[in-house]
Formats: sequence, structure tokens, C-alpha cells
Amino acid sequence: MQTSIRVIICDECPTIRYGLQHILSSDPTIKMVLSTASTEEILNHKLDLKIDVILLDLKEINPTELQSLRRLKEKWPNIKIIIFTDCKNKSMIIPAIEVGIQGFQLKKAEASDIIDSIHTVYHGGKSMAPCVTNALLEHTLEQTTRSHNCLSKREQEVLNLISLGKTNIDIADKLFISTRTVKFHVSSIFAKLHVKNRTEAASRFRSLGDSNTSNENISGSLVMEVN
Repeated sequence: MQTSIRVIICDECPTIRYGLQHILSSDPTIKMVLSTASTEEILNHKLDLKIDVILLDLKEINPTELQSLRRLKEKWPNIKIIIFTDCKNKSMIIPAIEVGIQGFQLKKAEASDIIDSIHTVYHGGKSMAPCVTNALLEHTLEQTTRSHNCLSKREQEVLNLISLGKTNIDIADKLFISTRTVKFHVSSIFAKLHVKNRTEAASRFRSLGDSNTSNENISGSLVMEVN
């Protein structure tokens, strides 16, 4: 029966590795199985390593680093990876998450925060430093704004009414168009916003703060289907 969380430290700086080893040694439930300078050394290690978590210093995300992360995930499908960041290079956050990174921790984090991050990802959670959470929120808002700007004026009108809980019949009456045309606009809105239903579309609309463009009260529950 496993009693320890098996951790690899991966940082090109020996001093940083030593410091992390000291931090990990303070928790009896964590066992460091390898301290190394690169992901390649991990992948090329001759021993049959049993790994739970990797603490990885990654200064940038390039095709080579992305491939290394994918290879780590392929070799150890259940492995959890925490990347150390200073949050100066925010462009690396989204690509890293897309390949399955579970955590981001600040390089200047307290020892207790590092220990907590290891336990969090090991038990299936996500551990994100506040600056990373903010970067993800900014990315989501940028994506939503970009998608919203792709909507035609009529589609924006339809989306506004969707956010107010209006049915297709309500929208058709309000805009003096047929329900068939409303259905066409709704389908187009879903495609452009990458959403599956009216609830998600309304949520995207409200996230931009555009729901205050109308003083109408929400009447009834949102209709989930295009029909």
C-alpha cells in the first residue's frame, strides 16, 4: 500500500532543487524520487520510475517543451504536473493547461503553499496561483469579446433577448421577424460563441456586462433548445 506521494523535482538550477528538497523533506507523506535538471533526463532515466507529481520549472512554452510535456503524460498517464512560474510570461499558461498541467505555483511561494499544491493535485484537484487565475479570466473574457464582436447587429439583438429569457416566439414578435429566421440566428449565435444552448449563450452575454442594455426583467426560465 502506497504511503507517500512520489515527487520529482525538475529545475536547471541546483540551488533551487536543493531548496525544494528541503521543503519536501518537511512533509513525511511526500517522498522525492528524483532531482533533475530537465524533462529529457526524466524521460531517459533508466530506472522504472513510479511518479505521482512533478515539480517543473518552465520558463517558456515552445514546441519542444510541449512535446516533452506530452511525452511525460504518455509515459505516466496519471502523473500530475505543477509548473513554477513568475507570471511574467502569461502566454505559456493556456498551452500548458491544454496539454494537461494541473497546477501553477509562484517561484516565490511559501513552503506551505508548495506542499498544499502537491497534495491538491495528487488528490485530483487544480492548484493555481492567483496571477494564473487572473490570466485565465482575462483569456476567457478576450475570447468572449472576440466571439461577440463577430455577431451581426441582428444576432446581438437576438442574443440580448435570449439573455432575458425570451422564447423564439417572443423574439420573433419583438423584432418583427419569423420564428424560422429566429431559429437561424440562434443557431448562428451558438456556432460563433461556441456554446451548446441558450443558457450558455446568455452567460457569455452577461459576462461582458451587456445585459444592462435592456431594462426588461427575465420572464420565465431559459429554453434549452433552439426550437
